[in-house]
Amino acid sequence: MFKKSVVVGLTFALAATAFVGCGSKDNNASTGDTATKPAAEKAPDKLVVGFIPSQNAETLQAKAKPMGDLLSKELGIPVEVSVTTNFNALVEGMAAKKIDVGFLNPVNYVFAHDKKKAADLLLQTSRQGSASYKSVFVKKKGDNSIKDVKDIKGKKIAYVDGASAAGYLYPVVMIKNAGLNPDTDVQGIMAGGHDKALMALYRGDVDVATVFDAAIDQTIAKTTPDAKEKLEIFATSEPIPNDTVSIRPDLPADFKKKVADAFTKIMSTDEGKKIGMDIYNFDGLVPGDDKNFDPVRKMIEATGAQPK
Repeated sequence: MFKKSVVVGLTFALAATAFVGCGSKDNNASTGDTATKPAAEKAPDKLVVGFIPSQNAETLQAKAKPMGDLLSKELGIPVEVSVTTNFNALVEGMAAKKIDVGFLNPVNYVFAHDKKKAADLLLQTSRQGSASYKSVFVKKKGDNSIKDVKDIKGKKIAYVDGASAAGYLYPVVMIKNAGLNPDTDVQGIMAGGHDKALMALYRGDVDVATVFDAAIDQTIAKTTPDAKEKLEIFATSEPIPNDTVSIRPDLPADFKKKVADAFTKIMSTDEGKKIGMDIYNFDGLVPGDDKNFDPVRKMIEATGAQPK
């Protein structure tokens, strides 16, 4: 979890700088990022792949297991799928060398790579050819008291997690851009997941939820069919780089390439695309470039978010 420590007086220009170029993609970038360069270990006898709980953990575990099975066939070693309790548990697991590959959101990738030296960029997820997504503010349809972010003053808002780009950090910048103080002008809670934030809104526990742009369709629409009729988006952020497939930097370069090739091969098949859509609503994997995450670094600096 990231501790909220928002810099007062953040200007729009600074926030805008954080957003510019988030959706950029460099398919000519080399596979992996060796900036951390620790001493290489031998290739593992078993690969552990970690996922973050953007939805119910048991549901995600079941959806991710087929990806592990396909990876095992491609790599010729056992593959264990692990759904961690939260974003930072995955980062800590990689730092402790208990998790080898992690699907990290952009904020946690920056933290894991820059601070923990625990992750190198292997690939980025893509959706319909795009390597970026957006944060959205959601309200109940018919709530005419809210038309824009500036209207949420005095309202109760469900964030996802303090380390979530779409579910917390980007919304905080947008709230400040609207001239509001996220500490005093709104009553925020951490719901613990995109689905939980939306369900809190659906039940009427809060007035607003902040989630990623496909969260309604991907998380609660199947179990709560009328959610799409009762909830609506009223504000949208600039593009945010998609989640990463990151790998422990101390693993051998040839093994990293083997893992990247296996993921890429799997996602080139219809079966792989279906699994990707079930897990995190992605249908492809593209080469990543660490430079694409510089705007995220600026956003973290602007909000004053610190790991704990």
